[in-house]
Amino acid sequence: MSSMKLMVCPHDTAGDPLKWFEFALYLTKYCKTSTTYYKCLDFIEFHEKMPTADMAYANPQDSLDLIENHDFVPIVHSTNLYDEIVFIANNDADSSSLEVLNGSECISCNGMMVTRVGIKGLLEKDIKPSKIYSKANWMAVIKAVSQGEKPYGFVYKDFYDGLNKLSKSMITKIGETSEKSIFHSVFVKSKHLDKAPRLTEILTDAHDDKKGRFVLDSINVEKFVAVTKDEVLGFKELLSLGSDLLE
Repeated sequence: MSSMKLMVCPHDTAGDPLKWFEFALYLTKYCKTSTTYYKCLDFIEFHEKMPTADMAYANPQDSLDLIENHDFVPIVHSTNLYDEIVFIANNDADSSSLEVLNGSECISCNGMMVTRVGIKGLLEKDIKPSKIYSKANWMAVIKAVSQGEKPYGFVYKDFYDGLNKLSKSMITKIGETSEKSIFHSVFVKSKHLDKAPRLTEILTDAHDDKKGRFVLDSINVEKFVAVTKDEVLGFKELLSLGSDLLE
């Protein structure tokens, strides 16, 4: 039996990495390919070692890097997990509607592609902030908005959803996007393309299988559908959106 090494975006392994060991075991059993999950402790390690992986589950930003620089091909993405933005306000600022962001100064992580999803969602509603300043991480955005450095902010929805009640009480949620424009995908190295059809079949059928359903539920995936390289490369259209707003 051939062997493959799986690496996963560290954001998706936080709290319970065991679920990805189960995912790898499922692939080993049904794809007749020995799949070993390698846990990366942080994004620094993930970015250093992902070129050595045979399979990867990657966020939208890293997805472009895998295709363009490391010879990977996407095979599937989930139907229910998309990268979205939650818009937040200082607790003393007007938070009556998204309209308050029009002409206002905001804070986000400008190096993250999902910030562009927030910009896209606002521009579609004819709402345009005056400027979006950048912080190094999402917790820093929460802290800055809560302390009144700027009245409003963008936060990655997955990060916001994972906050405890105390952290959420530091700020006020105004709304969120539902763009469904970028997503995590499962990739295989091009040298393993002969395995891609079987991997795609197993993963897209997993929701109809008892064990597969258990594995998908553990990683919060409703079901997987096939994805093409062009669909993922289409993420690049976001990268020029709202560049004039970013500080």
